[in-house]
Amino acid sequence: MKFGKLTLTLIAVFTLATATAQKHKEVVDDRPTLPHKIDNVTVRVVRGDLTKLPYFGEKNLFVFYIDPDVGLTGNRTYRFTDDIEERGVDKGPNLFGFGILNLKDTFLPKNLIRKLAAKRTEKNHGLVLDDSNHTVRDAWGLGDCNGKFIMMIISKEGEIVYMQKEEITKEGEKEFFEIIEKYRY
Repeated sequence: MKFGKLTLTLIAVFTLATATAQKHKEVVDDRPTLPHKIDNVTVRVVRGDLTKLPYFGEKNLFVFYIDPDVGLTGNRTYRFTDDIEERGVDKGPNLFGFGILNLKDTFLPKNLIRKLAAKRTEKNHGLVLDDSNHTVRDAWGLGDCNGKFIMMIISKEGEIVYMQKEEITKEGEKEFFEIIEKYRY
């Protein structure tokens, strides 16, 4: 397929305009005000049955809510999860940690993502749930979650008490480790 100079110029201008518009898009803080009362929801275990969130109301929960596309962007929060797992702070006598995949917003093949998540949970014995229709996002009022890697702490009382929605900073990492300790024991 041949493209003329005018067509290539138009494609380049359109691409540049789109990138510039995205770069200068107004950032809207659509996070709920914390603490934010939520209810338990029913979602699917990756490649499995429907379930309510485990330990809701019994333990504090540490939840990753992930658009899988974020793993392709070099997102700092995504990389930060390795440090969290290494330190073991995602678990404790009063804390249960797990991930929820935002499969509604991803452009990646959902079956591939489910397969990779199942393989990872075999290794780390973690739990990954599947939010293919924004059940969690809508029920909890999380706002726009497209392209986001969100970390939340949910108290035993059913309130989101911590939320990191934007890419985490070095200062944010330190703050996170201080906050999560309050909910582990």
